[in-house]
Amino acid sequence: MAYRRRMLLKVIILGDSGRFPSRSPAKMGYASGQERFQSLGVAFYRGADCCVLVYDVNAMKSFDNLNNWREEFLIQASPSDPDNFPFIVLGNQIDFDGGNNRVVSEKKAKAWCALK
Repeated sequence: MAYRRRMLLKVIILGDSGRFPSRSPAKMGYASGQERFQSLGVAFYRGADCCVLVYDVNAMKSFDNLNNWREEFLIQASPSDPDNFPFIVLGNQIDFDGGNNRVVSEKKAKAWCALK
């Protein structure tokens, strides 16, 4: 029998919290990333292998705040190579209202990623 080495990855997910319509089912992790948890950043972020930055495609403010989340993560996590630390950007709520309220285009998100 071949020996399998177990590998664990620490992935941090950050972004503005939002409100869910009353008809939506409860979502796990709803409060993660809220400002009240930022004081735990150093201990929580250290040793992360990747950071996922999440924004609401229907809320420009949440997209604009990606810069703050990214910078705060880099400050508190202190990765050894901040210029090459892996970030993933995820546009959320794309299925809400059939995409009619989308304010952050895919093109805009890709341009932001190219700059970062």
